[in-house]
Amino acid sequence: MIINIGAEFGTHLESGDIAVELIDILNKIPEDEFILDFKDVLFITMNFAQAYYQNKYESEKRISEINLSEQIIVIMGAADEACNP
Repeated sequence: MIINIGAEFGTHLESGDIAVELIDILNKIPEDEFILDFKDVLFITMNFAQAYYQNKYESEKRISEINLSEQIIVIMGAADEACNP
């Protein structure tokens, strides 16, 4: 299942609470695999990214990301390394 993150949660993801809510919603859906499309997301904070990866790794769902901007790739990469050294 592909989910347009920008359309569902906004173009600026600044709060870790948004990431927690996102993964919580995915955990309640009976699908096993999700592709999160970041095409409309313009900005994320490190707070969002770290909360996203912490909760992603605790989830039993298979979650992947597509269409990340260069800036978001850098932030997500740093958060991924911090959460999964």
